[in-house]
Amino acid sequence: MNISIDAKEREIGKRSDLNKLRGEGYIPAVIYGEGKKGVNILLEELDFKRKYKKSIGEVSFYEIIVGGKTYTTILKDKQIHPVKRNFVHIDFMQLKKGHKITIDIPIQCMGEAAGEAEGGVVDVLIRSLKVTCLPKDVPDNIKIDVSALNIGDSICVADLDLTNLETELPEDTTIVNITTKMSEEEYEASLQASTDEEEVEEEVEEEEDRRWIP
Repeated sequence: MNISIDAKEREIGKRSDLNKLRGEGYIPAVIYGEGKKGVNILLEELDFKRKYKKSIGEVSFYEIIVGGKTYTTILKDKQIHPVKRNFVHIDFMQLKKGHKITIDIPIQCMGEAAGEAEGGVVDVLIRSLKVTCLPKDVPDNIKIDVSALNIGDSICVADLDLTNLETELPEDTTIVNITTKMSEEEYEASLQASTDEEEVEEEVEEEEDRRWIP
């Protein structure tokens, strides 16, 4: 998805100046690129939030227009207020033609697994995949068809279509599998087993600590 945003350049000031700008409805941000000085900008908060919400769930490129110049970027990092949950600061990375980037691609499961009709549950273990590729090869998301999966079946990295994409995850890394639902008794038993294991570990640590006490 390509998102066009108008921004205006800002001067670096005091923290109080930034707080004042946030109070006026702006988000301080910076555009940086390899070997280049960062461009400090201001985004209109309401406009950015509206466009950002539309991009959730897929990769987005931000065309940021500053003083008549357009920067093609990706959102690299964002700071969120811990209480208000609004944007405090955003970092954009400018893309360079012919240079690869590393980016997280959302994984989207499609269809209803055959194993669900038998009481199975689709368990998604990895919801995004970190890949390295050229900007022109970045997909909106990675689609996985789970409709043929029965209970006990799984899909691994090796099963994905990663044309022109590189990932450091081992090929046998499981992305999604179909498991059986736990009964209430099985769930309680698994919790008890975990508790017992933790208690044993604590007892072992206490015993080792006592050995070192003179």
